[in-house]
Amino acid sequence: MNYLILGIIIVVSIFEIVVDLLNYKYRHTPLKEQVRYIYDEDKYKTSLDYTMANFKHSLIFSTFKTILLIILLILGFFGWLEGFVQNLTNHAILQTLFYLLSFYLFNLVVNLPFRYYRTFVIEEKFGFNKTTKKTFFFDLFKSVLLVIVFGGGLIALLNALYLSFINDIMLFIVGALFFIIIIQILMFLLNGFFVRIFNKLTPLEDGSLKQKIDDLASKLGFKVNRIFVMDASRRSTKLNAFFTGIGKAKQVVLYDTLIEKMTEDEVVSVLAHELGHATHKDAPKMLFRNMMMFAIYAVALGLLLTMPSFSTSFGLSGIHFGFTLILMTIILGPIDIIYGIVSNYFMRKAEYRADAFAKLHTSKETMMSALITLVREDFTNLSPHPLYVFIHYSHPPMSERLKALED
Repeated sequence: MNYLILGIIIVVSIFEIVVDLLNYKYRHTPLKEQVRYIYDEDKYKTSLDYTMANFKHSLIFSTFKTILLIILLILGFFGWLEGFVQNLTNHAILQTLFYLLSFYLFNLVVNLPFRYYRTFVIEEKFGFNKTTKKTFFFDLFKSVLLVIVFGGGLIALLNALYLSFINDIMLFIVGALFFIIIIQILMFLLNGFFVRIFNKLTPLEDGSLKQKIDDLASKLGFKVNRIFVMDASRRSTKLNAFFTGIGKAKQVVLYDTLIEKMTEDEVVSVLAHELGHATHKDAPKMLFRNMMMFAIYAVALGLLLTMPSFSTSFGLSGIHFGFTLILMTIILGPIDIIYGIVSNYFMRKAEYRADAFAKLHTSKETMMSALITLVREDFTNLSPHPLYVFIHYSHPPMSERLKALED
């Protein structure tokens, strides 16, 4: 069994590296007509340098993580960790929580230098970073706290469910599926709450921009009091906007950098794009697709919990709920890639629809101008490899979005 797991890790890693290399080498491909004049020569060279810096960082990081995971598996680290945790407590659920918490903190420490370098070296070099070291580490602390409180609570409940149906794995699979779906819906509804833990959201102030948004929202039947401005400039100069929640909990969040660097008409176009997602119910559709994937996770978890050889081959004494969760993320790596391809396909279609919606309710010119501003400010890759787009892109390449708006 250990050769199967190691083989999956290596094959998935090699596949991702090959796709990344194709995308990296494709960066010098002549630009398509729609995006050819967005940058001047010096600015385009800077954007390519930014792409190169991120690629090298990502390649080193992912390769390091893969090699480290293989070493930990071969040397029996997970079996040793089981024994260490068993000396702390005899309670089955607490053993699972301590086991996963230990592995999470280990990963956190290992990943921290890479996160720090990306924020304070790469993003700083290209003028994006506005995060102070105090904010960086305070965000990290809040993330750890959320994982311990919410993540630990959810895992404890799932572990308790397993112990209740340990002799009837089919009932556990069904129960786990419903449990995961309910939790996913709750997390979706509470997304605004989690955003507020890290950011300050304020209602859009009165003024000409608010009036234009009022007029658009009134025409579309959307409540303006659910439109917020986020203090994104505390961390980065990059521009963005997003739609979150469903039903009465839905809201649109605009980065303050977006309002600062775009004209009012461009901001209204971006807002119209986000309202297009709401009108077409893209969030519930995405939630439904995720539920389909969770069914696969539930089945995989149930099956792995009936196969002790997967655990014993890596030095554990038998079936271990915590290690099985870690193992599941490895085994489902190829399925995650396939699911990502399908999900990203539907998300790209949703982006085209939202762009068309914005064009219909504002104008083609302002929507195209807003997208071009996003490219210039964020150093968007203008020449991604088609295979990389097919696998990883949740948004269409900028040249295709502009072409669709023109057509």
